[in-house]
Amino acid sequence: MVKLLIRVDGSCIPNPGNMAIGVVIYRDGQLWKKINEIIGQGTNNIAEYSAVIRGLEEIKDIPSHSVQFYCDSQLIVKQLNGQFKVKNKKMIPLYERIQELVKEIKAPVFFIWNRREDNQMADQLARKLLLKEEQNKRALASQDLTVEDKGDHFLIQNKQNKKIYRVNLSLPECDCYDFENNCRKWNLECKHIVATRKFVEEREKQKSNDKDIVKKMKVLIFSKMVKAEKWSELLEKYNRCDNLPLELIFPHPDSKELSRQLASVEVIVGGELGEFELNQAKKLKLFQIPFTGVDKQNLEVFKNYTDVTVCNTHGNSDAVSEQAFSLLLALAKNLLNNDRDLRRGIWHGFVTGEPAIQVKGKNLAVIGLGTIGLEITKRALAFGMKIYAIKQTIKKEEELEQKYGLTFLGTPEQLEYVIAQSDFIIISLPLTKKTENIIDDRKLALMKGKYLINIGRGKVIDEKALYLHLKNGTLAGAAIDTWYQYPTREIPERLPSQYPFQELNNIIMSPHNAGYTDKSIEGNILQVYENIKRVFYGEEPKNRIDLEEGY
Repeated sequence: MVKLLIRVDGSCIPNPGNMAIGVVIYRDGQLWKKINEIIGQGTNNIAEYSAVIRGLEEIKDIPSHSVQFYCDSQLIVKQLNGQFKVKNKKMIPLYERIQELVKEIKAPVFFIWNRREDNQMADQLARKLLLKEEQNKRALASQDLTVEDKGDHFLIQNKQNKKIYRVNLSLPECDCYDFENNCRKWNLECKHIVATRKFVEEREKQKSNDKDIVKKMKVLIFSKMVKAEKWSELLEKYNRCDNLPLELIFPHPDSKELSRQLASVEVIVGGELGEFELNQAKKLKLFQIPFTGVDKQNLEVFKNYTDVTVCNTHGNSDAVSEQAFSLLLALAKNLLNNDRDLRRGIWHGFVTGEPAIQVKGKNLAVIGLGTIGLEITKRALAFGMKIYAIKQTIKKEEELEQKYGLTFLGTPEQLEYVIAQSDFIIISLPLTKKTENIIDDRKLALMKGKYLINIGRGKVIDEKALYLHLKNGTLAGAAIDTWYQYPTREIPERLPSQYPFQELNNIIMSPHNAGYTDKSIEGNILQVYENIKRVFYGEEPKNRIDLEEGY
């Protein structure tokens, strides 16, 4: 005859959810048996009852002096001791089964409550199985995810519903519901973190293999956005952590040597490529334009070279959006005219009864809701403006209107409606066949008494019509950063238009420098490097140009 002590616990993840039990049995004070099992779906209380049943079934045939059952659920213990009545229909059969088993045992059976910390072995036995089961589920679900490295974090996208989540592996942390509500509690990793860890492990494995091969990927840099030394300095700086085997090449002045360079490169940065260069660049995978505008490049030629991906960058989106909003505020507050006149002793404002415009509560049209357009909306919303936006194509799953707090989001067919609703209009469109002169005489006539800002491309607005509507006062004012004529080596000093905009006092003229700041060039070159890295690892580069649409 022995003395039996059994500690039991049941767990769920979540509750209700997968159930597991843990049973620890002692004979005369010595550990005799440990049991843990997954038992299907249910609640914590059902799992606790099931654990008691499993323990009773295990010891019912052992002759004993007494049987002590320890359980950390006060409710279950009180129900088994007859203090509370079992009312839950799903638990009544379990309670009745326990009563049957107790009758089969010849020794007295005591059900005793104790704290969870005193019942850790049984608790951990149950949790161990559940956590393993849950982590296996997340590992399986992680196979449907794509991972994108953003430097200080990762973006994880579901292939089916296209939802995007942000993961920080250094913490680790994810902004998904599962991580916030289940994984933190149970010390699990959500499927997005699992997918990210696998992505990083595979990349490290690839790095190791690449180091063994010691094959360098050659990158030819035509771009003169900065000097060659600066290109080398920044790309080497960004590559310091990854340590990719890259060979940076700058074009040789000798045509024969340049042909040899073209034959070996996998990435070309900047320049204007034609059939001649592309025919020589047999290994080329990526033509990377190191800024946003692509209208100077003949994109038609790339349609015959399907192995070459053409991409641009948006590293200057903060800089351009800041300039756009600065120009808007300068128009609203009449800053330039106030400055010019006050230098001559002429006052505006209270003295002359000319109030400036308060932008809070005003309507802003953003024509071109791309990367820069979205940054503009963020700044406008911070100033309390209402946003009416136009986007070339709108995917149903994007839900941009709700996500970015837009009052209205439409396609080019609704351009006139958006203009009519707005007090200020910002153009942030690329120059394509569809957008050239999209703001024509008719659209400008609709802007009577409104303010126009262009940080897209000059030829998006009809040049002559813009001048005339400013001259005759249809437009209350305009601020233009992108123009129609630019300096050349032959003509280093040149007016930006064939029309005398410089004679008008209702225009602010900016020398296409919105994207040129102390940080924007580094931002563009960082995005160039990130695409080089993606090509090196065989991944899809970002900001791919649609050759049909031209942007």
